[in-house]
Amino acid sequence: MKIALIGASSTGKSTLARFLSKELALPLIREQARVVLAEFQKTLSEIRAVREDILRFQYAVLEAQTTSENECADSGFVSDRSVFDNLVLFLRHCEFSKLDIDSYVETVMTHYNNFPYDLLIFLRPGEFPIEDDGVRTPDPLYQSQVDGMILTILKFHSIPYCTVRGDPGRRVREVKTIITQKKPGWLESRGISTDDILL
Repeated sequence: MKIALIGASSTGKSTLARFLSKELALPLIREQARVVLAEFQKTLSEIRAVREDILRFQYAVLEAQTTSENECADSGFVSDRSVFDNLVLFLRHCEFSKLDIDSYVETVMTHYNNFPYDLLIFLRPGEFPIEDDGVRTPDPLYQSQVDGMILTILKFHSIPYCTVRGDPGRRVREVKTIITQKKPGWLESRGISTDDILL
């Protein structure tokens, strides 16, 4: 079972990813942008200020994401982000040529077509306050713009997704319910209780 979370900042992706990884006994793929950011040894603002740096950063994040997903493809995973998050942030923050965007989109779609998610969970804004942690952009307008871009890309490429709402516990139950509908018997085969699914 390959599960990825997608959404703008401060929509609860990291929290839900941790909860799902534990509940479903699946490896957790951390947010790769933070991993790559640490390797760059610069702030995100500094990287975004230089065209070559932000392009290099976004390509590095995408490579880290696809590599992590490939490594976990056989076991399954819960990923705190998807390749489509990478595409949205590339479009949002980079000054790119047609060659740049064609190359990035091709990389994203080739990876997705070869290793599609079993479940892509789109978390929408509005349930949690926006936190400023030095990486997130603490701006409701920015959050709304990214949310709209994600929705546009998923619809344009006909990518199936589902949404869940509520506190983390409620969201986990909703995801388990969706899994039961999409892959009957999968939870039981892993010894995971279905007593709390939402009928």
